[in-house]
Amino acid sequence: MEYMDVKIAAEKWGISERRVRALCLDGKIEGVRRCGNWNWNIPADNPKPVDGRKTRFLKNHDLRTGNQDYKEVDARKKKQRGKIDAARRRDLILEILEYDGKSYTPEQIEDVIRLNKQEFDLKSHLEILNMNSVFSDLNYDVSETAIRNVNEKLMFNILSSGISFKSDRAQAEFNAALLQYSNSWNIIHPVARAAFLFSEIMRIQPFEQANTATAFYFLEVELLRNGFPAVVFTDVGSTELKAALAQAMIRGNTKNLIDMIKEAVIKS
Repeated sequence: MEYMDVKIAAEKWGISERRVRALCLDGKIEGVRRCGNWNWNIPADNPKPVDGRKTRFLKNHDLRTGNQDYKEVDARKKKQRGKIDAARRRDLILEILEYDGKSYTPEQIEDVIRLNKQEFDLKSHLEILNMNSVFSDLNYDVSETAIRNVNEKLMFNILSSGISFKSDRAQAEFNAALLQYSNSWNIIHPVARAAFLFSEIMRIQPFEQANTATAFYFLEVELLRNGFPAVVFTDVGSTELKAALAQAMIRGNTKNLIDMIKEAVIKS
């Protein structure tokens, strides 16, 4: 990884060196390494940190779980982190594409993954191949850098330029959600935390493209890293899933979404 010093970061981001050091000291910049009392090595590809002084109007989204019983779900928990097998990856890809209004059959997905046929346009092929690759090689990290990297891999060879946030507001809301994930969400059950993370990425739509696939990826990662199996919502379909997500995104009521995830965990 390439690094830059405080002076270069200040010039790149248009802020003072003193402000850069304060952000490093406060843990506002990911991946920094301290060198002595005043110097820091900062990852060169890091975006400019959002200035919290300018985003205080952004309130944390209030998410409610309702009364939940996790006994049946906890019975499915294993000690080791899981993986997503080929059949489940295919079902996940189908589910993501269906949610985004694209209709495919399992056989068509298999043909693309196995490079048997080229029935669709190049972008559709790349979307499917990228999703299969990303879901095959899981990284259990949940951070801004990890989420940006996953979105970038999902858009590999599709976008000519690098991944960027859709807007400053989207980045600020996204960072606020990650702050909740690292703090207040730590005390809730992992299934509820997975639902929160999933619904917040879907609500904010932080990136230009592949937000649905990014949200599904981190739903699965949050479950798998806590010993639960990966889930698909085949039994309920995209219409019911969209309705449950709408309740979470608009009203902050995640009860139905959590119930759907619980049921999918139990059945998987």
